[in-house]
Formats: sequence, structure tokens, C-alpha cells
Amino acid sequence: MERVRPRREDFQRAVGRFPILHDLPPPALDALFERSTEILAGKDFFGTQGLEPSPDDLLDVAVLAALPVLNLGVDWYRGFHTFILYPAEFVADVEEMDEVGLIHSGPEIRAGEAWAHGPVVLAMDEVRSSGQGEGFNVVAHELAHQIDQLNGDMDGYPPLHEGMDRQQWASVFSAAWQRLQDEIQRGQEPTLDPYAAESPAEFFAVATEMYFDAPVWLHEQHPDMYTQLDQLYQMSKWFAKKD
Repeated sequence: MERVRPRREDFQRAVGRFPILHDLPPPALDALFERSTEILAGKDFFGTQGLEPSPDDLLDVAVLAALPVLNLGVDWYRGFHTFILYPAEFVADVEEMDEVGLIHSGPEIRAGEAWAHGPVVLAMDEVRSSGQGEGFNVVAHELAHQIDQLNGDMDGYPPLHEGMDRQQWASVFSAAWQRLQDEIQRGQEPTLDPYAAESPAEFFAVATEMYFDAPVWLHEQHPDMYTQLDQLYQMSKWFAKKD
């Protein structure tokens, strides 16, 4: 597919489609524009099931993909090169191991998938439903998996910046993971999407979704985890602290 450099006015319209971007200050939006442009220039985009992605489709993916690496740089996406775009949710063949070690396989409806070293697969109707401030962001979720696997397996333990405490990260995420497991076992309303309980990798991806899509809620419900994620993604640097 032909490489596309977005016009600034097209970028502004894309930002308007995603409420989570509306409060970004002008310098952050400038950085988001540059990151989006780098993603469009550096990744391949292919439609499937009859979808011929429009420039707006590509820009919507790129804008949401730019947010997790806004302060990290697109090199954090070096582990993959291709986006595959479906028009809507798709059926994937999935193999899963149960609690006794048996492997089960079968079809499952997906909004997105992230394979080790790519591709990243996204349903465009789910992309358009992302970033609305309601805790759903399939782009951030799948790209969190790509960030996670930079230092090995997708295991919920991404590369950490110099100065971050590895033991603190592990302790905070282990405690939040156990809290979710306990809530589910007790039949309580879980404080995170129950899908996060599938694995540490899914837990990190769901937590990343919440960090970008509902940060105030995440800070209230899981302040320690919010702090760890903010040290990783560094979004608070764009917002002046209020007394």
C-alpha cells in the first residue's frame, strides 16, 4: 500500500474522533502528529475480507497507535512491521491450556490480535469504538503486547526504563492480578475487565488500555499500578500539576 503522509487538517479530524485525545496540550498533539506520521511511513497496512482501507482508516489506527509510544519513540514498535485490518470482528482459531494442562482449540471472535514479531490484526469497527474514554482501546491493547514482547515473551513484564524498580513493578502487578482473581472467585464486580485474568500478558494489555482510555478511573481504583504504568508511558509529563 502506498505510504501516506497525513495533512495536519486530516490529523486534527482524526483527533476529534477520539475523546481521549481532546485534552492533550498543543505540544503533545504536535508530538502525536509526528509519531503518527512515523508509523504511517514505517509500517505496512493491508486490508482483508474485502476491506480497502481509506486514508482515514490508516490515520485512525496510526493516531491511536502513536499514543503508547508518544514519549517512548516508534522504535518500541520495532518488533513488528505490519497491520492487518478487518472490516469488523473476525473469527480466529485459538488454542488455550486449562487449569489442569489440557489444550483446547476452537474458533473465537476477536477485535484484535498481536502475534510475536507481528502482524498486529485489528477490526476497524472496534478501532472506531476505541479511545472514547470508556475503558476500551483495542489498538492500545494489541500494541501493549508488542511492547511487552520486546524483552522476550509476552508475559506482562515489558522493558522498564533505567531507574524503575523491577521488584516494585512485579509486586504491584502481582497484587493487582491477585485482587482481580479474588474478585472473580467471590462473584464481585471486578475492577478490571475479567479478560485480564486470562494471563499476565492480557492483564498488562488491559491495564494499558485503562491507563490511556480511563486514567482517572485507573488512578482511583489501582493507584499503585497507575504509578507504575505512568513511569513506563510517562503521559503525566504533558499535564501541569495543580495545587
